[in-house]
Amino acid sequence: MRGWWSSLQGVEDVLAKICLLLSALIVFAGGVGRFVGHPLDWSMDFATFCFAWATFLGADLAFKENRHVAVEILLGRLPEAYQRYVRTLIWGLIVLFLCVLIVYSALAAYQVRFRSFQGIQGFSYSWVMLSVAVGSLLMMLTALRRLREAGRGE
Repeated sequence: MRGWWSSLQGVEDVLAKICLLLSALIVFAGGVGRFVGHPLDWSMDFATFCFAWATFLGADLAFKENRHVAVEILLGRLPEAYQRYVRTLIWGLIVLFLCVLIVYSALAAYQVRFRSFQGIQGFSYSWVMLSVAVGSLLMMLTALRRLREAGRGE
């Protein structure tokens, strides 16, 4: 499981970096194109696509490395026995929230399947909406792993 997990994290890391780099390069190319009088009509749309994927892949990477904001002042004041139960409850609520987010973002992706970007005809806006579903699914896998660890008291 550890090999599979670290491989997934490596793929996410590379894809998030590529998407963020592409987003910046495309916005720059679009600006240069407008400056020289040959605007790239598709640049902002494709940059939005890349940035959405970079955002949700990066969110899971931050989740895996415990880099999201956490307020543990109250949790730290509880006795050890209660901390385990509260952590388990919190991770359970996070998993529940991510399940709801996956369902609704998948439904939204389906509903906008015929909507295309203005600058990129034939490229469905569903691909941007799927970044929410895929990112939430990846975060749910991370949260399930943390839920299991919290339940074991790790």
